[in-house]
Amino acid sequence: MITRRSALIVFASAVFSGSVYAQDQVADDRSPGSLAFKITWLSAKSGSDELALMASYGDGDDQTKFAIELQSESHGRFRHLAGGARPTQFISELGKALEASDPSLSDAKQDTLAFDIAFLGPPTTRSPGGGFGGGPGDWYTTKIFLGEDQAEVYFNFNLVSGEAEFSIKDESYGDAVLSELSKVIW
Repeated sequence: MITRRSALIVFASAVFSGSVYAQDQVADDRSPGSLAFKITWLSAKSGSDELALMASYGDGDDQTKFAIELQSESHGRFRHLAGGARPTQFISELGKALEASDPSLSDAKQDTLAFDIAFLGPPTTRSPGGGFGGGPGDWYTTKIFLGEDQAEVYFNFNLVSGEAEFSIKDESYGDAVLSELSKVIW
């Protein structure tokens, strides 16, 4: 049986060869172009090597929840989780972080939203300036491709601390990222 940790190691060994590649960020501990949220493990299907995480933003009645499932080293999906609050605050803050110029939410409501993912190197450290790199650590840096590669966003996560973030790839993707994510985060 594959454990959660070994599932990630399977992904890592498949894609982490060579040197560290991570996106550049500026500012103190977090870039102004990022939105932090919490992650916790979700139960994966028996015999599956899928890494399933519950993402949460906010607290109490204002908490937005959704699942992030990494199915292989290059594919994943977001999954709608019932019972969370309306994601108004999450979507608004994400729009600001991604510099969305005309944020509009999708009318389509889906239970899952597939994406492609690229791991940008082995687990690394968070730099004091907000970027990543400089040595081995617990942060995985990735880039997610949504909407048939029409939208890109960085997804960085730390399984040890339970921290994650979406970070801006390019302000021209902000509107498309919000529209795509709003299909499952509603």
